[in-house]
Amino acid sequence: MNRKLRIGLKVLAWLFVMAWAIYGLSYASKVYKGKRCNKLEVRVLDSAKLNFVRAKDVYRTIVKSQYSPIGQSLSKVNTNRIEQEIYQMAAVRDVQAFKTAKGEVVVEITQRQPVLRVFNAKGQTYYIDDSGKILLYSSGFAANTLVANGNIVEPFKVVPNLDVTAFTDSTKEGPKNFIHKLYEFALFVSNDKFWNAQIEQVYVRNRNNIELIPLVGPHVIMLGNLDNYEIKLKKLKLFYEKALPVEGWNKYTIINLKFQNQIVCTKY
Repeated sequence: MNRKLRIGLKVLAWLFVMAWAIYGLSYASKVYKGKRCNKLEVRVLDSAKLNFVRAKDVYRTIVKSQYSPIGQSLSKVNTNRIEQEIYQMAAVRDVQAFKTAKGEVVVEITQRQPVLRVFNAKGQTYYIDDSGKILLYSSGFAANTLVANGNIVEPFKVVPNLDVTAFTDSTKEGPKNFIHKLYEFALFVSNDKFWNAQIEQVYVRNRNNIELIPLVGPHVIMLGNLDNYEIKLKKLKLFYEKALPVEGWNKYTIINLKFQNQIVCTKY
């Protein structure tokens, strides 16, 4: 195929796309002409597992705003402005608003996914979502997620949507701050089916002495620091699979992963 033919085909393809877009707009204009919004429907798509955003609260926010579509001509309903209004809710990850030929305006929402709840040394509590941003705790709902508490001191002020990965311990080019490392650990646990079910709490004595509280078994896991946590947990999982079924889950009070290439256990 020569160059002129390729260019010609590309031009034809773009013309087809443009024609289809113009037709779509024209069709929508005809469908919406003379119709008014008779219903506003709000769907929180992941409400089965998260409840930070409630459909009735979003509905109330839209209806009370200057962009309420109820009773308005569909052709004048600005779905972009409705989306912008909902995006102001801290727990909203994504929102899509659209009109239907039945005269409805539908708003579909997905929520931010927390991977860690932090109780810091100042007595504050907040979530960190899977993108590393702070989501403030709401007394109306507690997410079922990994909990970290103890001697946790942040190098920043806790405010909504702050990216914890943007801060370092010292200079701008310095090492990752401890909260950044803690977030990465929580994300790893959240994405691993086994550890997500087994580890329920991280207790921080200091950044070199971190304890994990498992859901199954009366023992405490001494992780040490957060360096090479994947290797440490891989070693522990092997111990779980090979040793504990033989020796019993109730035999040890402490399982220590601090030492390289070995696991040190303390018996009852």
